[in-house]
Amino acid sequence: MRVLHLNTEKTWRGGERQVLLTVIEQRRQGFDAHLACRCGAPLEAAARKENIPVISLPKFAPATLAAMLRAFRKFDLLHCHSARAHSLAALANLCCGRPVVVSRRVDFEPKKTWFNRFKYQRAAKVVCVSGFIADQMKNWGVLASRVAVVYDAVPGGDFLPREKCLERLRERTGVTAGQRIIGNIAALVGHKDHATLLRAAKIVMAQRQDVAFVIVGEGALKGDLLRLRSEFGLTGAVHFTGFIPQAQRLLLGFDVFAMSSCMEGLGTIVLDAGLACVPVAATAGGGLPEAVLHEQTGLLAPVGDAAALAAALLRLLNDAPLADRLARAAQKRVAAEFSVANMATRYVEIYQSLLAAPASGKRPSA
Repeated sequence: MRVLHLNTEKTWRGGERQVLLTVIEQRRQGFDAHLACRCGAPLEAAARKENIPVISLPKFAPATLAAMLRAFRKFDLLHCHSARAHSLAALANLCCGRPVVVSRRVDFEPKKTWFNRFKYQRAAKVVCVSGFIADQMKNWGVLASRVAVVYDAVPGGDFLPREKCLERLRERTGVTAGQRIIGNIAALVGHKDHATLLRAAKIVMAQRQDVAFVIVGEGALKGDLLRLRSEFGLTGAVHFTGFIPQAQRLLLGFDVFAMSSCMEGLGTIVLDAGLACVPVAATAGGGLPEAVLHEQTGLLAPVGDAAALAAALLRLLNDAPLADRLARAAQKRVAAEFSVANMATRYVEIYQSLLAAPASGKRPSA
């Protein structure tokens, strides 16, 4: 079985990390998995570093489509990991008729356009990273028989020692040794809703002067968030580090991890925090309630509710036994249910079922 994974994104975010983890693990398990990705993208460099066979896709759509046409015939199945990759694959696949698997990681419905209906009708399987997204896609119009759920995964054992984490964070922020650190790792974009996190920080800082907030990430909203930080009088309390490669390795430097997203497919960074045994307070956006079980493996607050998020953060700071119990339960659950090996194997099972079907190479019925 030869599988081609497709991703056309030019940046490195959670989805690209999941593609890389999947391909590495499938190859480790003995499957002939290859990757097609945008030329010059961080994913290409990361894949080549892991000795993964890579097809470099041109940056412009017509040339990308031609490259896909040349490549597809060499593979038994195509696995798309981004919306643009799915669109181009749907067109290129008209000529070669391979089964197409689509990973869906965002928690909003596609627009109801004729092209979206066309490309999802031609997908042999739409694999969602949470039950929340699976329900969305079925409500949108994808047949339930073509929808599956495979949770994204996180690898273990890649965290830096706490002292090294604190050293690096202090170098970037000026946080002092006596401060407790509430950390966040997320791109500075709208659906991560850092504005709610800043409002929560204002409430927390009114009660705890020994706390610092560290936000790791870069994005288009940085200027707006810096202005909001200044407006709230939090310049000395909230620190933006900018983008840090493999930022999840620094999780042991945080005393509490905070996630404020209003939309989230699953939220793998909270799984990383769980695996690192860092207590988590998050909002209940999208698939986050599947990653964080309220009062069992972390605390959840309603989306956009800064007061409730602040209350959750303060509970974890003030109640050490509670924080320790939740963090240990999260670590145990993530290790058991969100392993890379489980994710990669589940995908392979889906591939095998599609290739075994009598009409696997034909266009699926609507």
